[in-house]
Amino acid sequence: MKAGLNISDDLDDAIASLNRLGSSAGKAQAQAVNEVVKQAELQLRTEVGSVFDRPTPFTLNAFRIQYAKPSQPEAAVWVKDEKSGASKGFAPEDWFKPQVYGGERALKASERMLRSMGILPAGMYAVPGKGARLDAYGNMSRGHIVQLLSGLKAFNRAGSDHNATDSKRSTRKGHAAAFFVLRRGAKPLGIAERRGKTVQVVLVFTREPNYAPRFDFHGVVRKVAENDALIEAAVDKAVAQALAGGRGW
Repeated sequence: MKAGLNISDDLDDAIASLNRLGSSAGKAQAQAVNEVVKQAELQLRTEVGSVFDRPTPFTLNAFRIQYAKPSQPEAAVWVKDEKSGASKGFAPEDWFKPQVYGGERALKASERMLRSMGILPAGMYAVPGKGARLDAYGNMSRGHIVQLLSGLKAFNRAGSDHNATDSKRSTRKGHAAAFFVLRRGAKPLGIAERRGKTVQVVLVFTREPNYAPRFDFHGVVRKVAENDALIEAAVDKAVAQALAGGRGW
């Protein structure tokens, strides 16, 4: 997901100021565009904090800037599309797409594991139940998810040693005995956890969540790109630095 930025050709005074710099014009234009794209990224992060409840660092840091160069005076801001260990199996773009365009959200890694075991039915998703331990962002804590997947022997990665076993150490943790699938007849309803005499529902299976668009990624960037005052200020700063012989000129 990408939005590009350039200096609008209808800013006659700003463009004229750049053109008067001669050989330094390309550098100055790139600097001005980069000032604007940094503001776009900042506004996107601000919008994230406004639209979402307790956004995680994963969400707040989902953006990447492609900076302009003298030979390529267009910058862009992206929602990252690469996966990493911290992203738990999917890229930030996978999470943002339904927030921007609407539609179904991507399956979480834990949901994929439960589905591969035949525990989570096709077309269903898992959401925290009343007994789930939540993190600071309102999501089921990673530790609790690991316990649940271990107890259900749902870790299916090659070489994984997270699944509960019959060893004394694993038996003492009690995860294999604690977690079980709640059913109504043959229909799975969720996952429950039994510790002593206490039984709590920790995951509830629900129909596909279908999101309406609520994060206006392209609109936020477009509003910054169309802010003539911001662009003119960025150009003035770049021109002044070029004329003053600032570092790098």
